[in-house]
Amino acid sequence: MRILHTADWHLGCKTDDMPRIDEQRDALKQIVNIAKAKDVDIVIIAGDIYDSVIPSSEAEDLFYKTVKELNNNGNTMVIAIAGNHDDPKRLSNASVFANNYGIYLIGQLEKVEILNNPISDADKRIRAIESGKGYIVFEKNNGEKAVVAYLPYPSYYRLNETRDNSISYSDKVKEWLSYGTKRFSHDTVNILTTHVLTRYNNQHLRHVSDNNNTLSATQQEFYGLSVLENSMGFVSNDALYSDAHYTALGHIHGCVPVNRERNIHYSGPIINHNFDIASESLTKVIVADLNNTGLQRIEKIPLDVKLLKKFTVTSLLQAEIVCRDNPDAWIKVEIENAERITIDEIKALRTKYRNLVTLAVITKDAKNTKKDLVSKKDLTNAEIFENFCIRQTGSPADPEVKELFLSLMSEDLYETD
Repeated sequence: MRILHTADWHLGCKTDDMPRIDEQRDALKQIVNIAKAKDVDIVIIAGDIYDSVIPSSEAEDLFYKTVKELNNNGNTMVIAIAGNHDDPKRLSNASVFANNYGIYLIGQLEKVEILNNPISDADKRIRAIESGKGYIVFEKNNGEKAVVAYLPYPSYYRLNETRDNSISYSDKVKEWLSYGTKRFSHDTVNILTTHVLTRYNNQHLRHVSDNNNTLSATQQEFYGLSVLENSMGFVSNDALYSDAHYTALGHIHGCVPVNRERNIHYSGPIINHNFDIASESLTKVIVADLNNTGLQRIEKIPLDVKLLKKFTVTSLLQAEIVCRDNPDAWIKVEIENAERITIDEIKALRTKYRNLVTLAVITKDAKNTKKDLVSKKDLTNAEIFENFCIRQTGSPADPEVKELFLSLMSEDLYETD
């Protein structure tokens, strides 16, 4: 059984107000070509299909056309689960039509209806033969079977459950995953897919490297902060451990393994769209060959897309040099300690270098002022709330009120972020 794992398409996203839909369209064409060239049986899209819960018509049109092409006239099964950026009901609504073709758009943890046509399916090389809450079973013409267990982005709100503080969020995720994973069998290819935030093991954090693609120190810090372990949206690694031969994850914007021995991987996004988090990483898709004894082969295939590069310089001349030397990348430049730069000089630079997306000028006076400011990005929700209460009342927040606020904030944060 050969699968293609991709995630975090974020269709309709912008980078510093620059639309990226044309680049996303090109990246998806590459993925379609890879799926056909590699003759994959199942394509898994592990969440965050859209960048917004209310996507543009252009983004939706691109998604539906792409999954139809990936479906290859019903000869390749396509499974797409909702991420935290997706509206689960909106995604599932199209299943009424999509399921007829072997395209399964899954927004919620529920049984997917199998709508097969015995006559037309007879010539298909793979088809869905069984489904239950949290899983679908597929069978190829050669008799090989695969169980795909799924859990769209999990939250108490989306799953219509009340939080029980005696049970950790990680344990609840493991419970929700078990609905699908309990269908795994020794004679089937077992695949798990979900959209969650988890942490890499300590060895991975010390040196995050995969196929010569190393995450920067900034990315390691962003994804490895211990504070995440106390967050309602964080899932411990062992919550994902199951009898799956391969686990396809979405959410982290990097093509990196969580656990190589258990074959738990993030595929990363199809394009980088944030200068601060995923600035210079190659984007990839994962193709994996599996049988009922485990993973036989894994290949991480780079996509030919523009990189994002961020530079800090001290003069307009240096800004021009980095734009000139990186013609095939999108550039963000911060000019620090600048004495004086005119609007006309900035306009001239932008006109000359179309790859310059963002130019920020920080004068010496502004930089000195900036040192005294503390960004909310550097504070936890608890610290932000504590500071607010002190400013408003002159005293720290009541512990019970603070706990209630953080509980509500965790739910809202991971529903909309």
